[in-house]
Amino acid sequence: MRMFRQIALSATCLLILAPLAPAAAHRANLAPGIKEVTSAINGKVCATAGGAHFTFDNDGRFSYDGLWQSSGSFTLADNAVVVTFESGLQRAFEISKRDGALYMEQTRILCTAKQ
Repeated sequence: MRMFRQIALSATCLLILAPLAPAAAHRANLAPGIKEVTSAINGKVCATAGGAHFTFDNDGRFSYDGLWQSSGSFTLADNAVVVTFESGLQRAFEISKRDGALYMEQTRILCTAKQ
């Protein structure tokens, strides 16, 4: 009898928590893998709502035009783009997806094919 109560309690908890799992997963940032990052960024110009532009050429060249201008090279990794500026400084920018939109760090970006 005691075992039956434990099973019934466990089943009830699962039934209560099950609908919450998809909602929690939807809110979480999705970390795209290297294939998705490559598809989203490589050969594209990505723009922010503030007007900054990041260009990621197919040959690995990178340029930024926003509050200042900068260029260098880039490589892609799981959920990140690693930029090496002409000065030699290297920085990894986290790439994530939230609600179907692409983000670089905390900034939403819209990427389109390079003309």
